[in-house]
Amino acid sequence: MTVDLGLLRVEGTMFQTRTRRRLIPARLAFTAILTVGGGCSTFNGWPDPTSRREPVAPSLLQAEQRIDDLDRIMTANGTIGVKSPDVWGQDRLAKFRSEYETQMAQWLKVGFKGVINASISRNEADAKRVQLAAGLSDPTAKTTAATDDAAKSMLAALSSMGSSNSAATAAATATASPAPMERTATVLEPTVVLDEHSNYLNHLNQLRRINAGDDLTDRPGYGLYLVRIPVTLTPGPKSRRGRGAIITVSAKSLMVKDTLRYTLRNAVINETVGSLTQAICNDADKEGDPNSGPGMGPISLVAFADSEVYYGPENIVFLRKEAERQLAREFNDEPYHRSARVSEWLRGELEASYSLLEQSVAPPAVASGQSAERGDPLERIAALVVQRDFDGVAKLRQGGLGDSSVLLAGGAQASTPGDPLAVQRRKAVGLFGFALRIQAAALNARLKQDIVDQLPELKLEQLRNVNFFDPNATDDAIQLFGRYVNAKWPLRVYAIEPVIAQQNVADAVGRRSLSALDLLGGVPLGPFRAAGAFSTDRRISEDEAAIRLNPTMVGFGAGESTFGWIFYPRLQTTRTPYRSLSTAASRLIHAQLPQGDKEQSIEPGQRECTALIVMPNFIPKIEFVTVANWFRTGDLNERQASNIERSSDLASRLVEAEDVLNRVQSAGEFRPEELQIALERLNQLKSLMPTQRMVVRVPFTGDVNDSRIFCSRGGQLRPALLAWHGKPPEPGGEATIFLEGKNFSVHDTHVIAGGKPAESVLVSRNLMQVTIAKEALSTLNADGAPLMDVSVATPNGASNHLLIRMRPTQSQNAQLNTAARTPEAPKPELVGPPWPPSQTPPPPPSPDPAVVRASDAKPPADATKVQK
Repeated sequence: MTVDLGLLRVEGTMFQTRTRRRLIPARLAFTAILTVGGGCSTFNGWPDPTSRREPVAPSLLQAEQRIDDLDRIMTANGTIGVKSPDVWGQDRLAKFRSEYETQMAQWLKVGFKGVINASISRNEADAKRVQLAAGLSDPTAKTTAATDDAAKSMLAALSSMGSSNSAATAAATATASPAPMERTATVLEPTVVLDEHSNYLNHLNQLRRINAGDDLTDRPGYGLYLVRIPVTLTPGPKSRRGRGAIITVSAKSLMVKDTLRYTLRNAVINETVGSLTQAICNDADKEGDPNSGPGMGPISLVAFADSEVYYGPENIVFLRKEAERQLAREFNDEPYHRSARVSEWLRGELEASYSLLEQSVAPPAVASGQSAERGDPLERIAALVVQRDFDGVAKLRQGGLGDSSVLLAGGAQASTPGDPLAVQRRKAVGLFGFALRIQAAALNARLKQDIVDQLPELKLEQLRNVNFFDPNATDDAIQLFGRYVNAKWPLRVYAIEPVIAQQNVADAVGRRSLSALDLLGGVPLGPFRAAGAFSTDRRISEDEAAIRLNPTMVGFGAGESTFGWIFYPRLQTTRTPYRSLSTAASRLIHAQLPQGDKEQSIEPGQRECTALIVMPNFIPKIEFVTVANWFRTGDLNERQASNIERSSDLASRLVEAEDVLNRVQSAGEFRPEELQIALERLNQLKSLMPTQRMVVRVPFTGDVNDSRIFCSRGGQLRPALLAWHGKPPEPGGEATIFLEGKNFSVHDTHVIAGGKPAESVLVSRNLMQVTIAKEALSTLNADGAPLMDVSVATPNGASNHLLIRMRPTQSQNAQLNTAARTPEAPKPELVGPPWPPSQTPPPPPSPDPAVVRASDAKPPADATKVQK
């Protein structure tokens, strides 16, 4: 055994102790005891403080020993492993939630059936018997031993007969006793049935409410995520019997540097796409999708009536022609989805042109050594848009490309016009940049006003110079946006599953009570010998049977973002106690059997734990912090170290082993894989630590966000229909199409198509499959063409009307094809005197059979005769 006071560690072959947290005097005293006491240690004297020894690099063997020590400690105490959470987005969950709602609605129609969950059966039997016997005897004769023996034999026969009769009577009584009543034969009181039915409906609706989510779940900017956290329990010798496990989780949303940039990008592009699509497709001269009215909603930044004024009517006409030129093939092949194709084309153009907007709002470059003046260049445009200063916005469109109707996003003058096609593309790109700039300015004004509403300590004047659209936003702007997001969209744990997982145990209790009294006697009565027997039996039995629910897994939640689960052992039979003196004494003192909760063993394995989390749908990451621990199920007063202290001790051992492994320099003495294996084993133990911090990426569902997310007003949950996809419906035929829109609800969504209910299947929050019935009626437009009117209603309101141009039936197509193949009737040709080319021809005379001939007829031989 060696003692090294320089390292303040005592190492021995028989034991090893850690003295990290002990005081130095205690170390010195312990070292002195080891030195003086007994020949088993050698003390080489105090080290010379002036001598300097070079630090010796630890070997790989020492590092592996420390890793093995940590492994043995964790294995003995048991581990609670928490896997990295899996996350499902709101779009994926919409289908599952819709099916759940459908199934629960069917259960609602089935109704409630009254069933008794417990039964008690009591039996009581009482029997009394009196038996008498007599025999003739000589009164003058003396009682002899033989006579006494005869009397005893008679009494014995009488007794045996009485006992047999008693058993027969008891059996007959038990047979005659009524059997316990069946559960189905019991009838509940009508009021009790109504109360139980009410509880059944309330619980059913409670489950449906949890599945549907609250109204904040559907709020713009929020997303519902299903988080699956598998927990693996591996009990050790110290935590296997009479122990349970508990895990506590806290969640927090994490923003990244580009969250602000991409959130504003999606909102501006989506708003611009909706505004320009309606303006371009609102052309009465083109036979395309019918105008279904404004679908952007009442809280759009730029009203539909203002879009033509802001962008310029000549610019709208130019974009319409540009769309027809680039989408000519699609419009000719399939003209029924004009607005959807225009929307896709606009989205691609705006995505490519967004860099121009970022260039225009970025601060100008300055020379080195000078500070750049950071301001918000969108403030002036935002003031014009908010005040609806149409003249001021029209002045902004002047300049650029030599055209007074368009302005480049950066405000720079274009080069000299060259290729006509290039000029046309520059004009389109400039117009896209200007439209993005208008929408970005309006969004910027709404964002700043909403920040002031959510953070009352701020004033609007303090945000005048904050530039949120700068691609290299300042730290102050990012932190301010983070405070705003946490205030408006706090992360909330909505539901925890399972709320309780329990084991159904058939709990039966039987009690038996038996009391009996037998009297037997014989006396001489003159010449007779008399004997009598009296017997009474009383039997009482009670049977109780019920279903006991043994909780094995219980979920809990606290606050907004803290939740967790508690794991209990499953019910098991009590093991046979040891036949020892202490066990017998304990049973005599306590007069009871061993407690079952101390005898149960928790089963190793993985538990499925899920939680529904509501958080902003544009935040890319969630941070989870987990704390796990074992606890006793029988004794609540157990003295044990706290979770944090025990975790800190294991963490210090882990850090020490990691430090030793990093300083290993003798890895060349072993296989090349040894160092890598030790590193991997250390990482495995790190994943099994009782405290964990995990950062998980979540699926993005904020691609459809628009300006509504920055509006604190209500009325944002109303559904809206934007486009449709699929084969055009035919009059009198069944058709299946997809509806694209916003705010579709998993709870109670209804679709009306052609005045008839349509069957709908929810694909996501923004997409729905609809089957139009054959009985759906068409609506004729002004030209007499049939249209299909589709609308959607949810508990939050009704949508706009989406008009679908219907396709002619096969019979109508056959008539049109026949008419196209039949040659037209020849037009009549008028014959008259010629006139000079310089003169205007006179109006044609009224048709006269004498001067009109068919085109297939032969002309007359002499035209002058005809003229005469």
